[in-house]
Amino acid sequence: MVKLFNQLSKKDQELIHLAEKVMVHGYDPYSLFFVGCALLTTKGNIYTGANLSTPAYLGLCAERSAIGSAITKGEYSFRKIALIAKSDYYDVTELSGPCGICRQIIWEFSELINKDITILSSDTRKKNVLVTSIRKLHPHGFGPRLCGKNIDKYL
Repeated sequence: MVKLFNQLSKKDQELIHLAEKVMVHGYDPYSLFFVGCALLTTKGNIYTGANLSTPAYLGLCAERSAIGSAITKGEYSFRKIALIAKSDYYDVTELSGPCGICRQIIWEFSELINKDITILSSDTRKKNVLVTSIRKLHPHGFGPRLCGKNIDKYL
C-alpha cells in the first residue's frame, strides 16, 4: 500500500532519512541513478548501504550493500528495509521496491528467521512511500528450507 511519508511511524521515517543520507555516497557515474538503503535488524541495529555501478553493468545494489554490512557484524535477522532513489536527470516517482536479485536475497533472510520483512520504498521527495513486504513482492520464494539446508547456526 502507498502511504504518505508523514503517515509513517517516526522509526520508519528515520530509516528513510538514513537511507537518503547514504544515497549521496552511491557510485554510478554512468546512469547517474543513486539508491540508499537502511536496514533495521531484529536487535534494533541499523545498517546502511549505497549502490555502485561499473561500465560492464556489474554493480552492487544498496540493499545488498546494507545486508553485507549487517552480516559482517554477525547479524542475520532483519525486520525492515528502507529504500530511496534519485537520478541526476529526474525525481524518482515510481515506487517499485528492490530488483529481482535483491528480492531473492531478502527472501533468503526472511526464510532464515521464518518471518516476513517489511520493505519501505520512498520516492525522491519523500512524499509517497510504498509499504510492502518481501513475501508480497516475492511470493513462492525459493530458499534454504526448500533446499533442506540446516541454517540453525545463523539464528
